[in-house]
Amino acid sequence: MKRSTLFILTTLFLTACSTVPSGPSALVLPGQNKDQQQFRNDDASCRKLAHSQLLAAPHQPQSLGEGQLHFDIYYLQCMYGKGHLIPVSGEVIPDVPEKSSHAAPK
Repeated sequence: MKRSTLFILTTLFLTACSTVPSGPSALVLPGQNKDQQQFRNDDASCRKLAHSQLLAAPHQPQSLGEGQLHFDIYYLQCMYGKGHLIPVSGEVIPDVPEKSSHAAPK
């Protein structure tokens, strides 16, 4: 009985931890005048920061996809702040004009 209870509790504990990603899914490139050693050091510190931010967040991710998204956001902000490059798509999104709540002057 104790063994089966321990097995179930261990399984539940490991399943609960599965929503924390192991690393970023986004591409980051070394910044200008940054060597590989600086990049690796920054990568390691930003991974730790993103992981700790994710675990400290008041709203815990409900899925691995949600956890990965939040991890990537924390990681990318950190790496960008350290001067590294974050590639983005070349797609231009047009501005949508806001509708004014004011009536046109007469």
